[in-house]
Amino acid sequence: MIMASTTLKRAIAGVFACAALAASAGAEAQSQGKLSDKSVNTLMEYAWQILPSKFTTPDGKVIEVDKSKREGNIVPMENGRDIIRISYSSAQAQVCELWEEQQANYDTLMRRELRKKKWTDQQLLYITTLHRMTIHAIAGKLKVEEKEGELKVFLEPIKPGDVKCTDEQKAKIREAIQANVAQDAAAAKEAAAESKAPPPAAPTKKK
Repeated sequence: MIMASTTLKRAIAGVFACAALAASAGAEAQSQGKLSDKSVNTLMEYAWQILPSKFTTPDGKVIEVDKSKREGNIVPMENGRDIIRISYSSAQAQVCELWEEQQANYDTLMRRELRKKKWTDQQLLYITTLHRMTIHAIAGKLKVEEKEGELKVFLEPIKPGDVKCTDEQKAKIREAIQANVAQDAAAAKEAAAESKAPPPAAPTKKK
């Protein structure tokens, strides 16, 4: 059995802590706090392992995933990195029992990804799964087993009250999520304005 959750949790939390401290030091300093490719790939692989082959949405839509075709059903690594970054705030909100903030952060993530209009239903399902995987990794509720060369990933229940967060911690989480929501709202407004803009006038023909 491989208990990878604690190591992965520390790696992700440490990187995001460094990134936060470097935020005022410019792009070069921020890049040094970037989540490693190995950590991103690990979380993305774990998410792929628990992605269901068949899922029914609340409105009754059935999404089927061909688990023999990984690359066509996940997202590129850089997109995955960004999804994990946003999901980290959801994980912090979950641990500190900030349910409304967690939902707002998740809704913001999904609105942003839907607005891109480039993901299949299977990829959108994968995005929600990667979001959930990140939460469990940060909470330390992730168990990984390897039997006969096959990887098995299990998400363990996250029990409310396991961690006691201070008012200061909660305030920082709220601030981070509110900033994310505000940034997305501005992007959505800009996209809406662009879609309503009249097409450029056709060039006039010279007589």
